[in-house]
Amino acid sequence: MIARSIGAIAVIAVVVLAADPARAQPDGSPRAQAAAHVRQGQAYFQRGDFDRALAEYQAAFELSPEPSLIFNVALCHDRAGRPEAALQAFQRYLALAPDGSVADEAHSDIARLTPIVERIVRERADADARRRAEADRRAEADRRSEADRRRDEAAASRARIATFVIIAGAAAAAAGGVVHLVAWRTRDRVIHAPDVDAYLADRRTFTIERNFAIGAYAVGGVALATGLVLAYTARGRRDGAQLSAALIPGGAAIGVAWAR
Repeated sequence: MIARSIGAIAVIAVVVLAADPARAQPDGSPRAQAAAHVRQGQAYFQRGDFDRALAEYQAAFELSPEPSLIFNVALCHDRAGRPEAALQAFQRYLALAPDGSVADEAHSDIARLTPIVERIVRERADADARRRAEADRRAEADRRSEADRRRDEAAASRARIATFVIIAGAAAAAAGGVVHLVAWRTRDRVIHAPDVDAYLADRRTFTIERNFAIGAYAVGGVALATGLVLAYTARGRRDGAQLSAALIPGGAAIGVAWAR
């Protein structure tokens, strides 16, 4: 059908624009210029240079809007492998000239191109859907990767803090132990005090040292427990830990409870 159009259809516009003696125009008139574009377009079309032929037919249509030029535009798109543009141009031709001289050929071309274009549109939609799904998958992977990175950074930060807290707790507990030993020596002095004044002074000192030791044990114990909890959670455990500490007569109490 297109091969037949090369020899006949493309010439229709030339005949309509230039060969009708009753409508002859001066060489510089828009119709004469349009006819020149059509002849040049036909030459390009016959050489297979469909893009240049298309430009010539479009230029001719701007000068003289003959529907047959739109048909020629459709042929150029069709031959150049642009079925969507060709289908639109054939449909436009029929809208302008439903009873035109090549209306039957336009109908036939539309029937041929419609399933092709529908398949192209469907494949494009499927490809777009796959691209969107892939983009969503990559975005979700990026979000998870970022969440993992932040979680790892938080875990590393907790591990560092846990180390510092454990060291501080151990230091406090060690200080409590040292003061405890001093307090026991003071207690010995209290027991063997030579007089009441020495007894009262050593007793007061012993009470202070004992309370300091108990407080140091409590602080050190809390710090150690806190550091262990932080170290435990830094390894990725997400159990909830509840820590409590209290001073009791003669010592200190520390409680750690886990909640899932």
